[in-house]
Amino acid sequence: MIRGFLITVLLLFSGQLAAHPHAWIDLRVSVQFSDDGEVASIRQEWTFDPTYSHLLLEDMAADQPQLDLETALQWMADRMLGNLHEYGYFTEIALGERPLEPGRPHHATLHLTQRRLQLRFELPIDGPRPDSRRPLTYRVYDPTYWIEILHDPGDVIHLEGGEGCSAHLRPPRPEAWLVAYAATLNRDQRAPIDDLGRPFAEVVVIECNPR
Repeated sequence: MIRGFLITVLLLFSGQLAAHPHAWIDLRVSVQFSDDGEVASIRQEWTFDPTYSHLLLEDMAADQPQLDLETALQWMADRMLGNLHEYGYFTEIALGERPLEPGRPHHATLHLTQRRLQLRFELPIDGPRPDSRRPLTYRVYDPTYWIEILHDPGDVIHLEGGEGCSAHLRPPRPEAWLVAYAATLNRDQRAPIDDLGRPFAEVVVIECNPR
């Protein structure tokens, strides 16, 4: 029961309000650089909306009533990331035209703050230093367009150890017919269009000056 629920629940992502996603996530990102200036990992924090957080907590309490809250939250964090593995953790990363496959996540935790659940994890990446010819790009999205995931407008994209690097966010621009189509889907439907959520995703481009 819980596995199927979390796969459905965690096929979260993207877009524009006009397309009426069923849940929302505020995204915060920190890109970590090594001492050599290469890309080492991407840390993410997903803050679920209050209604969706409540549904997740209800499900957790029903499935793990014997656990204290802290233990149950860690159990759910590990289960979420395990279910997201086959979907690339909803994170698409590339260096220039070359896709980069993230490793298994580290430091997965789930916290409850002001009625909202926050999932935090770190994806290791093995990539050279990006530049203007080969920028690092990433987007985070639900392929089914079930949940909207956008960067928190009150935060910035952090580049830890990335001296001489900058990040630029490109807003999504899905075609009008796709927005209209996504708006027709109800909560229980899965679109026949592959990767429906991708056009609704923000794209972040990171470039660094030569060292």
